[in-house]
Amino acid sequence: MYKIFKINNTYTIESPYGSIPLDNNNSDYQRFLQDVAEQGIQIVEGPNEYHKSYADLRSEEYPTKEEQLDMQYWDQINGTTIWQDTITIIKEKYPKTITGGITIGPVPDWVGEEVQKWISNNSNK
Repeated sequence: MYKIFKINNTYTIESPYGSIPLDNNNSDYQRFLQDVAEQGIQIVEGPNEYHKSYADLRSEEYPTKEEQLDMQYWDQINGTTIWQDTITIIKEKYPKTITGGITIGPVPDWVGEEVQKWISNNSNK
């Protein structure tokens, strides 16, 4: 079984024997391509996808405390509900049902493309 990792838009492959760089000159990478060609894409697990919780998403979008206090002050002076409306929009945009967490993403298309190249290059041998 192989696992794809994606860090800062750079992929690496983990195998039971360690990390495999995406390098056609690397024998472990060639073995990875051969294994996938022979056993199928199901032996590869896609990269983890990290999802933020509602609390994280809300906190990124809330105005600063100073801005909120200023909104509340002017709401009280002007008889408006700008602060309440602003907070309500954010709370409705990110409901508590957004729990966040980690899911397994799909195997990137480049894996299949690289395996097809490997098959083409090795079918003539």
